[in-house]
Amino acid sequence: MNGNIGMRALSMLLAVLLVSMGVVPAVSAENESRGWLDTFDRWVEPRDMSMYNPVIETPQRVPITEEIARQHPGVIILDPKRVSEFQVIDADMVPVSPGKVSLTLQTESGDPGTRDLMPDVRMTQGTISWYWTQDTFVYHEITIHNYASSAASGMVILWSLKDGYGCGVPFSDLAAGADLTVTVPFEVLPQHSSIGIKPMAVEIRVDPTGLTSWMARMPIDAVEKYNNDASHLLDPDGGENLETSDLYHFPFSEGYRVLLEAAQAADGTTEPYQSAYAITQYVNGAMNYTYEDPYLEYIFSDLYMMDHPSPINGKYLGVCDEYGTLYTAFARALGIPTRFLSFSMREVATGNVSGHAIAESWNGTTWVHSDPTWNVFDNPQVYRTAGNDHINITVYGDADDSYYTQDPNDPTGDGILRYEDFRTQILLGEVPRYN
Repeated sequence: MNGNIGMRALSMLLAVLLVSMGVVPAVSAENESRGWLDTFDRWVEPRDMSMYNPVIETPQRVPITEEIARQHPGVIILDPKRVSEFQVIDADMVPVSPGKVSLTLQTESGDPGTRDLMPDVRMTQGTISWYWTQDTFVYHEITIHNYASSAASGMVILWSLKDGYGCGVPFSDLAAGADLTVTVPFEVLPQHSSIGIKPMAVEIRVDPTGLTSWMARMPIDAVEKYNNDASHLLDPDGGENLETSDLYHFPFSEGYRVLLEAAQAADGTTEPYQSAYAITQYVNGAMNYTYEDPYLEYIFSDLYMMDHPSPINGKYLGVCDEYGTLYTAFARALGIPTRFLSFSMREVATGNVSGHAIAESWNGTTWVHSDPTWNVFDNPQVYRTAGNDHINITVYGDADDSYYTQDPNDPTGDGILRYEDFRTQILLGEVPRYN
């Protein structure tokens, strides 16, 4: 970050003296002051501090059993040997509401059904939910057609192929040539599922033998997230740490891709702590640190990074605040309350003051530190280990690209924000667990 070095040095010295006395320096509006950005000369550089990470346990989901399935009406266990039998079906997909997509199947080409089967019942349309919340019911509407010459009865099943179970709804006396739309309430069982990507499949079985009349994997995968109600992973700040903004676009404001990559980052995890650790590692590997001036002066949204990857290796670009932004977007998208933090710290050996951006995620009982730039997790003392002190922290909340309008080089809506575009700034000061 460039500027008048003499004035910066003086402001840093004053900031350090004030911080040491427990006083937070006031933000001046004179001379186009950048506030917090004026308290340091440079962002921290990337480091691999993963050797200081605690040992992270990796609990696995508990496979569902027949006894457990009987406790949940409609739940059916999938034979794992059958998973590979479900082939993706062609369909026209149209979003119809947040988290739902309408499918119209191309039944005349490549159809895996069995037209010579009597009876012959197939799926033709559906409204599929691709966003699942743990410990809830997710409703899917499946339209079926009886291609046979006599009435048919049977069951429509929606499967979660990764979790190894599905939920079925019976149908009866479907007349020849008739259509029927059934609603399948899929029960998301958190003890027997995991966070992440959920390939879905539909199967139609017909009476009297329960023979499969039609089966296919859906052309869109679902995503499972944590439940944020009072009995589960409640945000201690009333939902503020789960909100979207002009920096974080999920799950519906800009469609599917932020949520899908978040699910990829934490795929297969079963606890918020474990998920946050997985996202930290993923973001660290998905980004390249850049020293380009725009990234040093501004903060870039998740979608901007996705739309402007490195032309060399396809990774996302940014400095530590972009690392923190992407982490925050992914964690919030999966229902993990997460807050974005920036701080200044003094290097003890030289007296230089640098700026850094990280995040903290709520695990249900406490805030857990995450630093994807340094690939370090749950170790807020790592900055002292690296030879720094006076770690002075600010929490940055809601961001609105149209909030600060005095910069002619920062048009509204481009995904490039100034720190002045943060509507909420909470000064925490020298938090003991970091100092």
